[in-house]
Amino acid sequence: MLRTTVPVFCLALGSALAQSSPPASELQNPGEHPPAQDPAAAEEQAPGQGTAGTETQQVLVTAEKWGGDAVKELPRSVTPISAQLLEDAGINSIEEAARFVPNALVTGFTARRLSFPYVRGVGSGQGDPAVGTFVDDVPQLSVSSTNLSLVGLDRIEVLRGPSGALWGRNTIGGAINLISKAPAWQPGAELVDTFGNYGAQRYQVRATGPVTDETLAASFSASYELRDGYTSNDFTGNDVDSRDSKFARGQLLWAPDDDNTVRFTLYGESTRDGGFVLSDVAGLRANPYRINQDFEGRTDRDIQAASMVWNHYGDGFEFTSITSAQSWQIDESADFDFSALDFVRRFTNEEEDYAYQEFRLQSADDYDPTDRDATGIRWLVGMSGFYSDEQRAAGNEFRPDAVGVLPGVVAAGTDRSVGDFQSWALSAFGQVSALLGGGLELSGAIRYDYEDKKAGINRVFDVGGFASPLGSTSQERSFERVLPRASVSFRPDEDVTSYFTVARGFKAGGFNLTAPGGQESFGNETSWTYELGTKSRWLDDRVQANAAVFFVDWEDMQLSQFDPSAGGYVSNAGESTSQGVELELTAALSDELTVFGTAGYLDTEFDRFTDQFGQNAAGNSLPFAPDWTFGAGAQYVTRLTESCAAFARVDYFHVGRFYYDAGNLGGDRYDLTNLRVGVDHDRWRVDLFLQNAFDEDYVPIAFQANPGDPTQFVGQNGAPRTFGLSLRLTF
Repeated sequence: MLRTTVPVFCLALGSALAQSSPPASELQNPGEHPPAQDPAAAEEQAPGQGTAGTETQQVLVTAEKWGGDAVKELPRSVTPISAQLLEDAGINSIEEAARFVPNALVTGFTARRLSFPYVRGVGSGQGDPAVGTFVDDVPQLSVSSTNLSLVGLDRIEVLRGPSGALWGRNTIGGAINLISKAPAWQPGAELVDTFGNYGAQRYQVRATGPVTDETLAASFSASYELRDGYTSNDFTGNDVDSRDSKFARGQLLWAPDDDNTVRFTLYGESTRDGGFVLSDVAGLRANPYRINQDFEGRTDRDIQAASMVWNHYGDGFEFTSITSAQSWQIDESADFDFSALDFVRRFTNEEEDYAYQEFRLQSADDYDPTDRDATGIRWLVGMSGFYSDEQRAAGNEFRPDAVGVLPGVVAAGTDRSVGDFQSWALSAFGQVSALLGGGLELSGAIRYDYEDKKAGINRVFDVGGFASPLGSTSQERSFERVLPRASVSFRPDEDVTSYFTVARGFKAGGFNLTAPGGQESFGNETSWTYELGTKSRWLDDRVQANAAVFFVDWEDMQLSQFDPSAGGYVSNAGESTSQGVELELTAALSDELTVFGTAGYLDTEFDRFTDQFGQNAAGNSLPFAPDWTFGAGAQYVTRLTESCAAFARVDYFHVGRFYYDAGNLGGDRYDLTNLRVGVDHDRWRVDLFLQNAFDEDYVPIAFQANPGDPTQFVGQNGAPRTFGLSLRLTF
């Protein structure tokens, strides 16, 4: 019955849309004429991408800033998440995308304003990120501006391992680059509406087309998302962790002649999320998605960003200039005693304005690593810098009920810290790759990075409008480092690449707004990473497989800690190591069936570190470093008519044992299964989805909150089972 009814439906709706709709592929390959800033715009095969067929597609990325390389040619671990995979798997956040990447874990609170990526055990919960996020090659200096809507993306590239030689600051663990679709000269539009339980609604739109013939094209994308909260507050009866966000991006692509393109981008977001739902972890496991708190806060975030990318294509060289300015503002409040007692409330206000500039000059001669007989050199040099001005304020309001009950609280009032932070940085970098013939390639990159930071922090205790000073500090520090990377690759044929890479990682020190005495500032974090890997394609390109082993040795790791009075802060954690194995596999088993599998094994250890409770953590595992990450799935597509197909997809993810703390006293593990079925036409697509199909209860993020009991954690539940329907129309 299905195979009879669905084709009739496909033909009827397809005929209705055909009169005004261009082929969908024209919308999916933007910037084809003339060349755009991103030449790697073709659809790409990544682990889990479900487009069935007799071949797995080549993967083009800009991870090495050359302008478009197949992943299998690069001497490092890179996982691309293509636009096709974002659509097929229903990926709506960086957290969901990271599940397709071995040894990667992105944790975050329900409120969109915070997300914390960890790669190979390297990450950060407070302060600057250790895995940097970029939007169209523009660095996001704070974790507060990284968790954005994925509407209008061409792909996400996840780089594993130190990336500072080319990508700069805050990439000691890796980098995540969100790459938007460029405007196209062929008119097209796309509309996606999604509805689900918990009152979920998501509306997305993208349109592109010419403004003038062959010289100016434009695109616009936007999303509006809202849902009810997953968590109920027994004290008030309200759902707490709701979401409400608006995002829009506009772009212009100007090509005045064959040698130049200029791409202007402007985007903004307004998010009005519900409060944090942090509660005792033991209670969350016994009674998931329930809290009991007298105060319900909120999390508001606003982001505005603009960038201009100019590419000049000369005789044997290419020049790129990236200019960007961004600002964001945060206003949030939360119950800070995590209970029905009216003891402590937390208020946070932050804002940052920064500007970024990068110049690159690189060779544009023919360079083909797949040709075993080829010899040649390609090179790249560049400079970059930024200036940031940030204001941060955090206050703990001690309520009258806390007086005489909480230790040290003798009067109702607000313990408030206010800080001004300015920083600027300059860097110079370069890269050279040489083909020596016989399938041998040598590559080297180096960067000099200088960063200056200063902070002025004042702490007061405010009682009824009268502020009593508790202390102040004014400091300025500079940080500099040379970051080398070297690799050797061998290609016995065009389908296999083996490589060895060594790279130095660096993350500058900084200042804490709030911290226990003596922890006002923290120092550099440095590392060396050694990676041995191979990438291959088999059986007439029906199978692609990547494997890598690595060892990370780093000093003075910057570790997020929590003080019940001060809040979150950063301190250096002595010496640590991380080692592991990573596997990625994609196979087109037939014209209808594509399967994928990823696996990551991770063994991390503190060599020396004493945590905030005075416990010796030597020999313990690093926080948020799962011993195993595993993903597997399949997508089956069956053709119903020439222009219409039915599909079914399953994705399974396992996150092995990980810990919340350096003492390894609290942690979790979990398994998630996602299901999708639907019908895909040239002009429209309908998906039915079921996320977390078996309603797994888990606590992906938590921290210690009791100074007298290191075994007591507060955290939040992960997303419960959700289901719904998505409709996509292409014009």
